Amino acid sequence: MALADHPDFSAFELGRAHDPIELDTSAAVRDACLALLGQARREVAIITRHLDPALFDNQQTIDALRSFVLRSRRTRVRVLVRDPEPAVRRGHRLLAFTQRLSSYAEIRIPAPEFHAYNAAFLAVDGIGIVHRAMSDRFEATVSFGDRQLAGEAMRQFEDMWQSSRSDPSLRRIHL
Repeated sequence: MALADHPDFSAFELGRAHDPIELDTSAAVRDACLALLGQARREVAIITRHLDPALFDNQQTIDALRSFVLRSRRTRVRVLVRDPEPAVRRGHRLLAFTQRLSSYAEIRIPAPEFHAYNAAFLAVDGIGIVHRAMSDRFEATVSFGDRQLAGEAMRQFEDMWQSSRSDPSLRRIHL
């Protein structure tokens, strides 16, 4: 795996195998996430500690997610966030997005037994993944065609999702 300063992800195709790319800046990780979101067809799964504002609280990400969910009635965005309070306080765009498009997108809190889980990732269609071993750092590995790593991450995600819960602070309050 070679460390890439800021690669051009336009040449990568979801499902096509390649050597994993190591990233170490928030901008490179954000661009990798955007590239994967732009190619997602069925499902986006995200595990994060605080909804990573550098990655998910920007208009490009919201536009990519909106385009994704509007492609088909069967698309789905699921997010597990360990501590939503900072995002709720600052009015995070991803929260507003999931509130507006709740038929397609949902955010939940992992069960207490998963609070020690410290990795973060964005996986699409069980094929592509941006994986950070430590959720508070922007050192990541991205692959557009690693079915083994993405599949393993999705199995972990499913286990966590099954025991997760909704959090009232994540719901829209109608006045």
